[in-house]
Amino acid sequence: MPLFYFHFEKVPYENVHPDAEDIMRFIRNVMDKMQLTTECVVIGLIYLELVMLSGKIEIRDFNWKPLVFTATLLASKFWEDIIWYNVDFVDNLQMYSLRSINRMESEFLSLCNYNIYVSAEKYEQYQA
Repeated sequence: MPLFYFHFEKVPYENVHPDAEDIMRFIRNVMDKMQLTTECVVIGLIYLELVMLSGKIEIRDFNWKPLVFTATLLASKFWEDIIWYNVDFVDNLQMYSLRSINRMESEFLSLCNYNIYVSAEKYEQYQA
């Protein structure tokens, strides 16, 4: 499986394996600051699986944050009634620059073949 370095800014490399608590803390931070619903987490997981299967991407220590972030961003645009712009994510989270978010979103969509539709059946499989 090819390795895709899903990162566009020079940032310090953290050579640490995230545990479940690190991942949950990261997701909670995004969800709380952007006031997103829990359904965005479910849809974000569906998107992550989609990008892993169709884009043949491996999630690693150094790319999990941008991948989870971008999956959540796209899930919020797909699910939420109030649409957040990328600049809102920049202002509220201060994690990535607008240019990086735009590029990550574009790459992620390309890896998903621009198909981010989630059927009710697919959603129910993940929610259970």
